[in-house]
Amino acid sequence: MTTNQDVLQKEIVENALTFYKNNKYGFLNVSMRVGKSKMALEILNLLYSHPCKMLLCYPENTLMGNWEREMVKWNYSNPNVIFCNFSSLHKYKDEKFEFILIDEMHSASDMERDYCHQIMTNDKETLVLALSGTISKETEGKWGLKEIAKYSLGQAIDDNIIADYEIEVHFVELDNLFKTPNKKGKLLTEKQKYDNLSYVIQQMKYKGQNFMHLALSRNRLSLSSIGKMKHLKKLLLQLQDKRILIFTGLSEVADSIGISSYHSKSENDENLQKFQRGEINHLALVEKGKTGLSYKNLDCVILLNFTYNSENSAQSISRSLELDYSGKKAKIFILAINEKPEIKKIKESLSMLDSSKIKYI
Repeated sequence: MTTNQDVLQKEIVENALTFYKNNKYGFLNVSMRVGKSKMALEILNLLYSHPCKMLLCYPENTLMGNWEREMVKWNYSNPNVIFCNFSSLHKYKDEKFEFILIDEMHSASDMERDYCHQIMTNDKETLVLALSGTISKETEGKWGLKEIAKYSLGQAIDDNIIADYEIEVHFVELDNLFKTPNKKGKLLTEKQKYDNLSYVIQQMKYKGQNFMHLALSRNRLSLSSIGKMKHLKKLLLQLQDKRILIFTGLSEVADSIGISSYHSKSENDENLQKFQRGEINHLALVEKGKTGLSYKNLDCVILLNFTYNSENSAQSISRSLELDYSGKKAKIFILAINEKPEIKKIKESLSMLDSSKIKYI
């Protein structure tokens, strides 16, 4: 039986083949869960009658395994593929490729994007296909690639390709009782520390001074705050029977929640694999596992960590949108400190999402 997804994929592949008759550099701006990897491999099979020399780059090493599995699944065989994390692109800055495939293009840093641009121009015949489901206009402009196809998150929900969702933003108070020493040994609550940092940041901002190190300290305080952790544990009790991913921002926070965790300091990916197999139902992540991976029967996502980057927030939220069963409505909880800097941040962080699906508590 032909599905909405089948029809959409066929249309996008045909658009891409027409595009490459007159263009070299393009990207698919297509909602998560639609099948970007399948379409990319089909485009490659139709463009080349030989195993082309290809650079396939991505932001996380876990995505290499995903691509290898997708190649087997969709009958794409090519011994000339070089797999490359964005952080290693500099190693290939002087090499020539027939085709460059860029996964999760929105995740590349400015320097990584510059290396990509350099490799793209080493051979005037090189073709480029970049992929994203959560790219902003600003990032799109930095890449300078032409849009081959656009299919939004809202369209995917309406066409019953991905699950609908709702977001609850819970504002929690910083703890103002428990005191710990600051760098000078003075005993202060986390609320007092936060207020002190905010005051100095405002003074430095007014004077045009660099306050980034203080902003990072304030953010770490927010991520590990007593108030936020207390609220999280109450929420987990209410949701104990649900399958939940928690994005924390700090490995020490992920490890302190009392559930399984997976991050860059983990010895292996055993906890991630257990969660993927359904052997455990709660998993705390930091950055690893946020992009490109699918999670079956995921009920909820909880965000303790968010940035001004709306693309990153959309990626975290999208982990729960796979339509595993009819009528599914994913639930996303965001725990934010009830302070002006964080309130401003959360508004910008969610700017790419449908405001009618967001409730502030």
